[in-house]
Amino acid sequence: MKKSKCFEEIPEMKEQFEDAIAALNKHRNCHNDEDSKKIPDMNILELVEEVSNIVRKSGGIEERYEEYHPYCEELSARLALTEQQAYWLSIFVSMSDDNHIMVRDLANFIDCSSIRVQAKWENIEALVRAGYIRPNQIDATSAFCVPEKVMNSLRHNQAVPKVNIAGLSSEQLMDCFMDKLAQRDNGYIDYDSFWMEISDLMTANPDLPFVKQYRKYNLSAFDGLILIITASFCASIGNERVGFGEIMDILPEHKIARVAMRQIERDQHELQKRNLIENQCEEGQVNSQIWHLTDSAKEELLPDIECINRPESTRGLMRADTLQKKNLYFNADVSKSVNRLRTLFEKDRFSTIQERLGQHGMRKGFACVFYGAPGTGKTETVYQLARETGRDILLVDVPNLRSKWVGDTEKNIKSVFDRYRALVNKSKIAPILLFNEADAVLTKRQEGAVSGVDKMENAMQNIILQEMENLNGIIIATTNLSGNLDAAFERRFLYKIEFPKPAPAERRYIWQNMIPGLSDENALDLAKSYDFSGGQIENIARKQIIDSILWGDDKVDIQSINEACCVEKFKRDKKVNPIGFA
Repeated sequence: MKKSKCFEEIPEMKEQFEDAIAALNKHRNCHNDEDSKKIPDMNILELVEEVSNIVRKSGGIEERYEEYHPYCEELSARLALTEQQAYWLSIFVSMSDDNHIMVRDLANFIDCSSIRVQAKWENIEALVRAGYIRPNQIDATSAFCVPEKVMNSLRHNQAVPKVNIAGLSSEQLMDCFMDKLAQRDNGYIDYDSFWMEISDLMTANPDLPFVKQYRKYNLSAFDGLILIITASFCASIGNERVGFGEIMDILPEHKIARVAMRQIERDQHELQKRNLIENQCEEGQVNSQIWHLTDSAKEELLPDIECINRPESTRGLMRADTLQKKNLYFNADVSKSVNRLRTLFEKDRFSTIQERLGQHGMRKGFACVFYGAPGTGKTETVYQLARETGRDILLVDVPNLRSKWVGDTEKNIKSVFDRYRALVNKSKIAPILLFNEADAVLTKRQEGAVSGVDKMENAMQNIILQEMENLNGIIIATTNLSGNLDAAFERRFLYKIEFPKPAPAERRYIWQNMIPGLSDENALDLAKSYDFSGGQIENIARKQIIDSILWGDDKVDIQSINEACCVEKFKRDKKVNPIGFA
């Protein structure tokens, strides 16, 4: 305090003033000593109350610091916070009955301007990171609440335990990502802190599929952020649609975001090139400003999260160990070709051959086509090859590949190969991709296509051709119409096996295999009398089993078999008059 000049002139007043100051200091020291003695005996909420009572009367943030300093110092020691953070926590706890504490509420409590509260924002951010307060998700305004678990800890005179971010499940990791995105989106934490916390979460959970696959991609920080946002939306809240709005408020520089958005609009972004994201197709039209994870990205990044919308992992997948053994009979040429494939598909040989092909700079995938008349054993041969070599079969639903919506057919084709690639990557033994009865997708392309349908057909076939070029597994197509096969497909099929109708010698073995009770003589007679395929002979054998159940007679009746043979084929010798004018 500045001394008045009159004190030098009136010694008595000077002495009285100094005595008063001394008495005041003695009283203050005595008061502080009493506070110092009682502070260790106070619980956390009592300390908080003392701070808030002093702050409420202070009329500002720094005023009366000496009075609340001892309590804040004790709180900071007990709660592992700085004194300033303890100060702000005391205010929040005093207002904890409000789940929507806004900046203006804080300013009103300590009787200062909102600007002064904003100037101390780093302390509020620190409390968010430490878990003592939580951003309120009601709207996008700067509002907070004190979680009940925090209040419960303080009631028990305990600090809030540090959150253990290790050992999370994939669902929990995605939920944590969403919490951090919400905090960043609403401005509660700065970008550097946000990215550091995202990185800490992945470092603490290195064995989760998402983290392992993410690191394999070796993306830039920004590209990685777009992928994390997209995956989090998909896995945590089931929203596959991600757009520009979800990105712009996360980044430190909107300029970076705009560059990335332009790339996504033009289908030129790195994540699109790697087939990790793709633009949304809505009502037959591509929305270039909305995107989602591709099916293959879902399989690679989120294989253990069941709630997301993706192709069912078992849909169309035939397990090798569920395929029944069947005896097949072919002529010498077909048998030789099939045995070659069986040897090739054996696990160890297949890996060795792929490695050797790679060393010579050649394609490592194998594309095969089985062609011939219906019922000659093409599909069953694929099943038996898969069963004998332990390879699952991904069966393509060819009729459902086409869509009336623009772009959806191409998307369906890509989805098939995306899913197959994901299966190859995570399987110890690469499965077989089977296009059964693939006549509809292997036909000759239309030159100079003008109509939308022809253009769509050509686009679909071009995608298949390109995927066959990059194949790293096994694809087998079966077709009845080899004459209509596009030349480009023919070149890409490394193995082409024709399945002719069986000759009488093979038909005899098929008859006896399907109907074991047939004598050699009857079997040979049937083989010579009826030019049937294996599928047709199986139809007759099935009828015999049904009849034996219906009538209770297990004896082989050659007469009923001949009768069944006579009606197996449609009668086509009768002349049918055309509809209309003769």
